[in-house]
Amino acid sequence: MYNMKVLREFINKVPLFDKWSRRRKIGRLKKRYDEWIDMRGELPMPHYGKQLVVADYGQRFHIPVLIETGTYTGHMVMSMLDRFDEVYSIELDKVLASQAKKTFLHHSNVHILQGASEEKLPEILKQMHRPCLLWLDAHYSGGTTAKGDNETPILYELDHVFRHPLSSQFILLIDDARCFTGEDGYPTLEQLADKIKKVFPDWVFEVKDDIIRAHASINPST
Repeated sequence: MYNMKVLREFINKVPLFDKWSRRRKIGRLKKRYDEWIDMRGELPMPHYGKQLVVADYGQRFHIPVLIETGTYTGHMVMSMLDRFDEVYSIELDKVLASQAKKTFLHHSNVHILQGASEEKLPEILKQMHRPCLLWLDAHYSGGTTAKGDNETPILYELDHVFRHPLSSQFILLIDDARCFTGEDGYPTLEQLADKIKKVFPDWVFEVKDDIIRAHASINPST
């Protein structure tokens, strides 16, 4: 176990090995996704599918900065660090955050913050002078995921987002739409839509593949 840990740390330090390692991990995630597609699997879809969604929105809307809440194992950061100029990720769990910081130590465009997203997100947003894509996935999901004072901090996160002067240019992607039922501290999808539409009445609000998507109605690439 110790030798494997040392080997992983060495790989992370060597750019060529690091890129090879990331490709292998992403390849494994893609294989699970392809199998899920072939089997017409049920939601939630495998993580590789979520990576495709984030990458697609970033590219279509020409977004230079990704902000993620809920780092977990770092798969989203790993797959997006070459697609965005800057990647910020917030993780509540101290162990997971520490592991992510070590994994991405040698990637200068990756910034891992440990703490509650409702506290760390405004710190990040204060530095932002460019449009951002926000992948909001900090809600408690059982297992080794961390739980804060609330099952989901989404309403607090949105309050911080909407205070930003460039928030009208932001893209919001919220994972696990199936959880937004009004139970266990989650708002309903209707309540979430109302909150967003109250600030930006003309925004698109849609749910597809268990991901809530909210953004300006006009695609800047058209």
